Amino acid sequence: MQTGKTLYRAQGEPQPSGDRQPVRHNLIVENRSALTATGIRQVISYDEYTATVMTDLGTLIIGGKNLKVSELSCQSGELKVSGEIEYVQYEERKDKKGGILSRLTR
Repeated sequence: MQTGKTLYRAQGEPQPSGDRQPVRHNLIVENRSALTATGIRQVISYDEYTATVMTDLGTLIIGGKNLKVSELSCQSGELKVSGEIEYVQYEERKDKKGGILSRLTR
């Protein structure tokens, strides 16, 4: 079981500057035991219960039991996960709009 945060970036990915091209993102779930995802920008973390990855559409969380990242292609942004997949959840991207001062003056 891996613990802690692990960060992987797709090879050749430009630094966030607001002008990067969106990457096509697809999910294929087969019999709730295998998942293939394309368009992955980063693998933020994973262990045997969750895999958290970043896409252009937001953060993708894959949850279940005995999860294993069997393949990660940094060049193509493809990820393969196997195990007992129980859920797939997206979190919206949170664009930072100003600092604490702008939040206090709303």
